[in-house]
Amino acid sequence: MKKFLYILLSWVVIGGLSAQNNKCVDMSALLENKVWKVQLPRDKQYAMEMEFRDAGWRSVFLYDGKRKETFYSYSFCGDTIKVFESRKNYIIQELTDSTLVFQYLPDSLTIGVGPVRCVTDNILQGQRENENRLDSIWRAEISWNLGVLDMSGKPIKDLSTIEPPRWAIWNYDLEKYFTSQMIYPERLLEKNQAGYSVVMFSIDTLGLPRGINILTSKHKDFDKEVVRLTKELPHCLPYRNKDGKRMECFYTVYVPFLPQHYRDRIKADSIAEEELKQCFVEWETVAYFQEAKPWSAQEYITQRLVYDPALLGDKKQVRGIYTVRINSYGEVYEAKNLRSCGIEDWDNQVLNIIRKIPRWMPTINYYGKGEYRESVWTIPIIFKKDRCLIAHTTEERLEVDVPICYLNEQGDTIVPYGKYKFCETDTIRDIGFVYENKQDARIVCIDNQGQELFSVFKCDNGPDYIREGLFRITDENELIGFADSLGNVVIEPQFKFAFPFKNGKAKVTFTGKENAIFDGEHREWVSDKWQYINKKGEIIQ
Repeated sequence: MKKFLYILLSWVVIGGLSAQNNKCVDMSALLENKVWKVQLPRDKQYAMEMEFRDAGWRSVFLYDGKRKETFYSYSFCGDTIKVFESRKNYIIQELTDSTLVFQYLPDSLTIGVGPVRCVTDNILQGQRENENRLDSIWRAEISWNLGVLDMSGKPIKDLSTIEPPRWAIWNYDLEKYFTSQMIYPERLLEKNQAGYSVVMFSIDTLGLPRGINILTSKHKDFDKEVVRLTKELPHCLPYRNKDGKRMECFYTVYVPFLPQHYRDRIKADSIAEEELKQCFVEWETVAYFQEAKPWSAQEYITQRLVYDPALLGDKKQVRGIYTVRINSYGEVYEAKNLRSCGIEDWDNQVLNIIRKIPRWMPTINYYGKGEYRESVWTIPIIFKKDRCLIAHTTEERLEVDVPICYLNEQGDTIVPYGKYKFCETDTIRDIGFVYENKQDARIVCIDNQGQELFSVFKCDNGPDYIREGLFRITDENELIGFADSLGNVVIEPQFKFAFPFKNGKAKVTFTGKENAIFDGEHREWVSDKWQYINKKGEIIQ
């Protein structure tokens, strides 16, 4: 009998909508997106009549909870049944010995002779699951290439070679923009009708949409909403080729319309709006350069300056202040001298470096649809008489395990490549930390002339932290002492173990042993003769 009911279902819709492949055809756009259950008492003869918009069909059968052979040819495929006469697939949500649950709502359903109960299964969770099922089927149907395409309409295979379009809030996922901003067509929402629309548009070199086209859709009202939202898109950071040049491209988006998901979103938005009234919200993130460190732009400029410190005369240093204007694409379009350093050639050198600086991540305003905005930065640059060493590398970025050398402000090599394995300090004004280029490398402290001062105590796989102006150092015998942030040895290495200073004193010992704890990666110091010292190295009570 189950097979008979499958055949009954196959006659539900005549005509229907075309799909982009023949694996699965979904008719919810025509017959509403609801789930109906028909519960049949056993061992009675029924006259079942199902009438639809385009056709009607009537048959008499005896339902005994068993499958009946019929003259129709059909086959099973997961949760679908394929009827060869119609060459179409229909979704069966559930079929048990006493209940048939199908996914489409006919105009009328009449089952005669015996009492039959027809109920709509529209609990919220059921609707969500049903919409998710429909959405997964539709996505499988789509044969269009989604995302960024070149101007010939072909997908870009290796996105790592380009900079794809990027929107302020939505980054690279534009589907989230449509589903979070859409206004569901009222008539279709009342009917609980789900569907989708696939839109394709071009993005010009200003990051704005052009030439909007609907590739496929379930309803024209869905298309209107997608077109409206596409036209209202704020500009993105446009597509750039491997050389960083702005380029036009196509972009294709699948936009699902799921009524219960839409209602859930409206409710969540309403709650979030009320919560926002009770709290302070930062609606913007400021523009940033490279790795978003506050001093990144300053270091970039300083590393490229070449000047003669002798021109400072009796002054130890001078400072210039410069303003940078960054547009909503992250590009510097203006650089000005706000306060001169006193030497015109140095000011001009700074301004030329700023004008050629790489792109920033522009300021993002998160209100509404989100947008990139212009910003103004003020950058102080200090010209020092004391020597300063700047780390350089042949690699794209200065990071662990890349070869480094140190140059002075004139561009002369002070510390050559290969002398040290890698550095912990990229700009050495007083002291810096580097790793020896050998196995079991020690951390070495060097000054701004490249001279080695002493070895540094390792803490958390790096140099010891400066606590209350002092950090721990070691000698060849691994005894521990203390130095200050200028590289002066304050307390000579002499302790077997020593903790950092806290509240003006440090816990030390001249004897003890080191034991492994936990998984062997951590160790503890054990001694029965711990003492405290002050910052002069004197034993205190």
